[in-house]
Amino acid sequence: MKNCILRGKILKLLSEVYPNGLERINLISIYYQTDKVDDIEKSLEYLCDKKYVLKKELPHPLKENEKIISYKILPLGIDLTEGTIEKDPGVVIPAEA
Repeated sequence: MKNCILRGKILKLLSEVYPNGLERINLISIYYQTDKVDDIEKSLEYLCDKKYVLKKELPHPLKENEKIISYKILPLGIDLTEGTIEKDPGVVIPAEA
């Protein structure tokens, strides 16, 4: 259940910065104090596999053989966060504050 909540928090955050995305390092820095890095990465991959999030890998401008990884919410992910499609039991979207 904890990973379901983490996935929802990540998706909600990405919907708030849409149409922009966030770099992997920024997402990890936001959640690492409460969640394991491995859980954050698995949650991001899950969201990508479900087609809620797009993962982009670009060559690092200064470091050879390294990539900058970023994530951007896709329309299906926005629909899920807005509740306009059927709920996904693997993603718990946080309630509005």
